[in-house]
Amino acid sequence: MRNSIISLASAMIVVFTPLAYSQQDVQPEADKILNNVQAFMSAQKSVEIKATVTEEEVYDDAHKLQFGGTLKILIKRPAQLSVTNHSDYRNTQAYLNKGLFTLFDEDVNVYTEAPAPGTIGEALEGIYAQVGTVPGGAELFSGKAYELLVGNASKVIYVGKSNVNGNSCHHVAGILPDMDWQLWVRAEGDPVLCKYIVTDRDTPMAPQYTMTFTEWKSNADLSDKQFEFQPPADAEAIDIIK
Repeated sequence: MRNSIISLASAMIVVFTPLAYSQQDVQPEADKILNNVQAFMSAQKSVEIKATVTEEEVYDDAHKLQFGGTLKILIKRPAQLSVTNHSDYRNTQAYLNKGLFTLFDEDVNVYTEAPAPGTIGEALEGIYAQVGTVPGGAELFSGKAYELLVGNASKVIYVGKSNVNGNSCHHVAGILPDMDWQLWVRAEGDPVLCKYIVTDRDTPMAPQYTMTFTEWKSNADLSDKQFEFQPPADAEAIDIIK
C-alpha cells in the first residue's frame, strides 16, 4: 500500500527552497509575534522538546488517511540536533553532529550518513540539497524560521487567540507558494511554540502535517553523547542515494 500513498514528507521542507513573492501582506501583529519567536528560539542554546504528530497521506488520489506518532527533539547550538520519530509506520532517528548528518531507519535496521557542515540552519540546507528531505518541522529550529515562513509568504495574518493544551496562544497563519502554515505561540511568558500545521496545497486533497508540542525544556542539560549515533551491531550502512 505504501507505494500508492502520496507522502507529505517532501512538502514539509519546501520552505527551504526560496520562492519569494514580489509583494507581501504581513499583518503587524503577526509580524511582531513571529519576530519574538525568532529571537526566543535563536537565544536557546540547548532545548529538549517533545511533540505528538499527526500526518495525513493520500491513498490512490481518493482517500486521505491519518497516522499518528511522537517526536523527541534535542537541540544544542550551534550545530547539534537529534530527532527521534516513532509513528504508526515510521521509526527513525536523525542526528546532526560535528558536521555529519546520520539517518537511521529502525524498522529495516539501515543507516546512511552525509556531510553537513556549518550551523544547524546551514547544515539543514545542505542536507536538503543532497537528499531532498529533512526532519519534519526542521524549519522551526533552523535559526531561519522567520525568513522561511515570512520571507517566502504572500500573506501572513494574525487569526486571534485560542487554547492549545490549556495554554492561551496567539494563532498566526501564512500562505507560501504551494502550502499554507499555521503556528500557535504561547501568549503569556516566553513565546514557546504550542502547535504547528502545514497544509500541502500541491497534493490532491491537501493533506496536513501537525505537530503539537507537549514538553519544552529551555536550557536543557544535554551532553555531546546524546548527539552521537551508535549503530546496532547488525545495522547496515547504505549509500545516501540508495
